Amino acid sequence: MKLLWVDDEIEGFRPHILFLEKEGIQVKAVDHPADAIKILEQESFDLILLDYRMPEMNGLELLKEVKKAAPHIPVALVTMVTDRDIIEDSIAEEVFDYIVKPVQPSQILALLKRLQLKEIKQRRLGKKLIEIYREIESLPQDYEGWLRKGRLFSLWRIEAEEEETLESELSAQNLEFARWIERNYSSLIKDENYAMSHNVVAREVLPELNYTGKVAFFVFDNFRHDQFMRMLKELPRSLKVEQKDYMALLPTATPYARNALFAGILPVDIERRHPGWTKDNRHEIELMLEQLREKGYSWAKLDFKKINSLNDLKDIRVGNADMEVYVVNFLDLLSHLRQEIQALKELSPDGEGFIRWSSFVLSESNLFDKFTVLAQKGYVIFLTSDHGWVEAYNPAIIQGGGELTRGLRYKFGDSVKPQSKGILLVRDLREFGLPSMRGQARLALATDYAYFVYPSDPHRFEKKYRGGIYHGGISLEEMVIPLIKLVAA
Repeated sequence: MKLLWVDDEIEGFRPHILFLEKEGIQVKAVDHPADAIKILEQESFDLILLDYRMPEMNGLELLKEVKKAAPHIPVALVTMVTDRDIIEDSIAEEVFDYIVKPVQPSQILALLKRLQLKEIKQRRLGKKLIEIYREIESLPQDYEGWLRKGRLFSLWRIEAEEEETLESELSAQNLEFARWIERNYSSLIKDENYAMSHNVVAREVLPELNYTGKVAFFVFDNFRHDQFMRMLKELPRSLKVEQKDYMALLPTATPYARNALFAGILPVDIERRHPGWTKDNRHEIELMLEQLREKGYSWAKLDFKKINSLNDLKDIRVGNADMEVYVVNFLDLLSHLRQEIQALKELSPDGEGFIRWSSFVLSESNLFDKFTVLAQKGYVIFLTSDHGWVEAYNPAIIQGGGELTRGLRYKFGDSVKPQSKGILLVRDLREFGLPSMRGQARLALATDYAYFVYPSDPHRFEKKYRGGIYHGGISLEEMVIPLIKLVAA
């Protein structure tokens, strides 16, 4: 492998360089940033090692120039500085790793070994998955970047044969996503430029009533991005498909994300107008009618149906109102029952099995026939979900009193106290657009693939709930939601 090492005191590392060369590593050593840029214009390397403290140009400034000259070469930063701001700045520039002085040759060898393993993984994925992987790696950590990552991971999940590689990369991205959400969520929900649960209907769905006068809106409860993508593969060719993605509100659960979807406002505003309505989903029709009135669509006749069984789905008659809303509940009900009913566990022993099983159930219904009938009648059809789900396998210990709400991925309670990693504690619910729950002003949200257990008997809870399908927390799978538009081709 080939290494470019940039340090203004590089001569002091000659013994290290000789050691690396004996190990078969080609080392190009330079002591000036400008020389490094010139060399990168002429040669390629497997790794670039940059010292942070250099005269004329520090490591972060050089890192930006290196990324312009050779954006695909991984860079490791050598520093004695442990300041958080420096680490965050270098993460923004997509630094590969860090070495803290005093530098040891073994540290460099370990980095190169990691790169080799990474390349082996990429070769195993195959050409298509490598393209997906590279795009994920290149995307910025912003709203659009995370939406794109969510869609790419859905593609990867459908295509990948090596599930372990996928889960490892997705877990790493989810940890970064949770940190990004912690920093940016409060501003996201206040900015109408970002499509989220509380504004996506007004932005994308309702305007079609003006254009066509006929809209059908299907909301699949607890249905994930990759489940929709599998569904799209089965759609009849008589339907033309368009897709946009948006983010679900937190907690990713029905009382918050779905109520906001129908209300067109944040949960805190729903509760202010209608005290008690965010405790359940019993007022979805009233919320949808209220949004229609406020957005200037009071003329539209609304037909609102909840589909709680496969027979309900088969029996519905479509095409009788200006706006038709269908909430498909029964797949979510079955995901909850899965933990309790042994037959369902055996039928779908893991999350992927549950996806295949739910796809089979939908294929046995005449759902696609309903889409075709609606399209023939001139309806614009929208498909979406209120939130996705994760298969949770990391127990995260949480402590609190008897006032804590139920839930394995989110809990309200003034006494809630995280005892391990994988938990985001929200101390000001208003900043997250949320009302207090039963007077409780704090919220714990599980991140990545964590689920809550109590310290009194963590092993018993771990055994009971590990591997279950849950929602309510922060992950790409729960928060990145598709909005699919179908029209007659």
